[in-house]
Amino acid sequence: MARLYKHKRHGWQLVFEVYFSDGSRKRKSKFFSNKLKAERVLALAEELEQKSYQGFVSQEDLKKWSNWRLLSREEVRLLGGKEPIEAPSLGEFAAKWLEERKYKVRRSSSVVELIHIKNLLSFFGNDRPLNSIAKEDMENYRIWRLKSITPSTCRREMATIAVFFDRAAELGFIDENPARKLKPLRERRERQPRAMTREELKRFFEAVKQNRHLLHGMAYEIFLTYYLTGMRRQELLYLEWEDLDFERRKIKIQAKIEKDGFITKTGYAREVGMSKMLAEVLSKLPRKGRYVFGGNKPFNPYTITDAFTKLRKKTNLPPSITLHSLRHTYITYLMEKGINPKRVQELAGHKHFATT
Repeated sequence: MARLYKHKRHGWQLVFEVYFSDGSRKRKSKFFSNKLKAERVLALAEELEQKSYQGFVSQEDLKKWSNWRLLSREEVRLLGGKEPIEAPSLGEFAAKWLEERKYKVRRSSSVVELIHIKNLLSFFGNDRPLNSIAKEDMENYRIWRLKSITPSTCRREMATIAVFFDRAAELGFIDENPARKLKPLRERRERQPRAMTREELKRFFEAVKQNRHLLHGMAYEIFLTYYLTGMRRQELLYLEWEDLDFERRKIKIQAKIEKDGFITKTGYAREVGMSKMLAEVLSKLPRKGRYVFGGNKPFNPYTITDAFTKLRKKTNLPPSITLHSLRHTYITYLMEKGINPKRVQELAGHKHFATT
């Protein structure tokens, strides 16, 4: 009978027996550092013992036990007469999937997917059989992630993982996608992004001027552009010199279709005005490369957010003020000036009027 023992050196030891059709049997053992995993494999070992003793072993059984490393290839042949197709481990499949994704998505997306999959591997381990992960496992993983990230971030991460398992199912390594079986995660937002007051803007930009060294000395120019154009973060980072028309005082916000570019959130290009103040500030920036901010390579988006957060804390602004608040402030200012709402929608780059 399969048993689990506490082991002084390895943590937990699983001992079980396998019965073969020629009347012979073999005692085997496996070691685990994690008790939960050991108990899960114990249940499989008990099933293996019972079915091999009774002689009722299916190819699905052999495939499952082999993937959990309970049987060697030779033992599989002795029990079933042929060797089942072995699914890869989670780590093996992840390495191939991530390499494949490099050629299917933008570079920025593949970097984010890499982070998401690393989180998955840190929870389950590289050696976990790909086809051993069930719905309950994914629920436990999501609970674990929610301890350190927000629901919205968790939803994005789970979306990547769902695509990951979709590919595994497509290749026949798993029967169904465990991530797709979870109920959608609802987010109860405790705060809504809001526009900044004139006093808050004044305090913020005073702090920016006192900390011009941030963002390679371009903190003031970056945040002023953000505020006076209402651009989204990615749109601002990929702004090129050829997008600026100083004569007409216009800025083109358009998708960059090459591999390392980006696509506007709505998929449409737009044009916004450039105030005289902004035109003077931007015209004084040195042209060190293709992009207005960053030279030949755009800034990392999280660098911009981190800089804003530092400045917000320095000025004791409330947490409800985020980087996106600069964009909300721009849109609110247009509405207060009596600009036609339809025109505000166009300037903000909103696909639907209700968003504005």
